[in-house]
Amino acid sequence: MSTKKQPLAVQLVEAGEKGVIKKPAGPSQPDFAHRLIHHPDREVASEMIKQQATHEADQKFGAELEKLKLDMADIDARYKASSKTLIRLEEKKAATKRYIKSGEAHSGSNKDVIKFKDWRRKDQILLCLTLFFLFVAVALGMGNVYANLMSSGNAVFLEDPWLAVMLSALLPIASVSIKFLTNFFEYDRSRRRYAICIYVLTLVALLIWSVLFSLNFTGISSEIDWNSFEESNDTGSALVWSQLLVEMLAASALFLAAEDIYMRYSPDTYIENLEYIEVDKALKEHLVTHEALRELRGKLHGRLVELEAERQAFINDRIVKYISIRARHVATINSHSNS
Repeated sequence: MSTKKQPLAVQLVEAGEKGVIKKPAGPSQPDFAHRLIHHPDREVASEMIKQQATHEADQKFGAELEKLKLDMADIDARYKASSKTLIRLEEKKAATKRYIKSGEAHSGSNKDVIKFKDWRRKDQILLCLTLFFLFVAVALGMGNVYANLMSSGNAVFLEDPWLAVMLSALLPIASVSIKFLTNFFEYDRSRRRYAICIYVLTLVALLIWSVLFSLNFTGISSEIDWNSFEESNDTGSALVWSQLLVEMLAASALFLAAEDIYMRYSPDTYIENLEYIEVDKALKEHLVTHEALRELRGKLHGRLVELEAERQAFINDRIVKYISIRARHVATINSHSNS
């Protein structure tokens, strides 16, 4: 009795199954791929290959990947805190003066001071003239304020003139205050610009005062027709105001000029600020730690990228191998069928 010969494809399947039974599959991916080449559904088989490759990749790279992620979380937190400290130190350094005036140098006995008798004759004369006119400007300002207070007819000032004298002292106080603003300038360039600004304001105030003075005091010149001006126009108050402004600014300008002459022979002495030195030292020390953290953080991130790439490459390699094995298997079946 003759048996019906089975098709070649069925024979190959049976042979493959027998081979599988006789030779147990090992843990390696190629054996797993060979066992799936007979699966009737290609998509399901491909998905199983992908899952198997993922599991094998996790076995190979998973432990190091998880450790890297934990290390990176810790390093990222430390790096974030370090960055905040770095910013705080940089802001503190930027807000701290590097050089401050030296009190010890100003009060020490070793300070080289050029005495007034050794000054140039020109500077001696200029300083004396400046101080003289400074005194005149202050006296005129106080006298102007005192005269206006007393001429107001206020009983308080008439009964107690010392109140008027005390109020008139506000003008020289204001002049000195305007001058001493230069003590807060760190650079001589800023001090010069401020002095030029005071000189310009003094000149402008003087021009305004001269115009108002000519409007109120015509002198011996011919009478001027003021019909073009409003009848209610009263420049007396403006004249007083402008005169006070000129006296105050002029005193400040003269004070600045006297200081400039004096500082030629006794300049300010600056030393490095101890607070700045400490902040700079702390910043440099922290930069070493911060750069080490940044380097370690970069290495960890780089290693994570490498491992993830190796893991994905491993999975892709297993998938490609299965596709190649299945393609050869199908090609072999087709060639036998055609023959």
